Amino acid sequence: MKTSAIAVIALVFVCLVTTLAAHADSGKTVDHSAHVGDKIHESTVSGYQLAYHLLDLPNNDKHHLMVYISNPEGKSITEAKVGYLILGPNKEKQKVMAMAMKTSFGGDIDFTRQGSYTVKAKIVVGEDKLLDSFTHDIK
Repeated sequence: MKTSAIAVIALVFVCLVTTLAAHADSGKTVDHSAHVGDKIHESTVSGYQLAYHLLDLPNNDKHHLMVYISNPEGKSITEAKVGYLILGPNKEKQKVMAMAMKTSFGGDIDFTRQGSYTVKAKIVVGEDKLLDSFTHDIK
């Protein structure tokens, strides 16, 4: 009888630890340190993790804005539609459809003026539509 009670307690403990570990992983951020470019923003929208990186283009005044997308389970998204709407310091607008790359989606952006830029992203992954916005300052 005592052995059965210990076995039940051990089983409950194992189930509890497994459940806690699964939930702890679901909120874990994805490591984007190996991605190309300087990370300028990171956010979570509807469980998807978004990491925005900026690349300087050689011999060009423009930059390449990329977003790396991970689903709620942490897997990289390679198929999506991504568009940017950039509002510059003088209220000028840039609309850019991003191209799919290996593990990111990128487009050329003009950040040549100093000031504050509002970056709005619309990302469609299957049936999920993600809207994100942030401000990036150029000094």
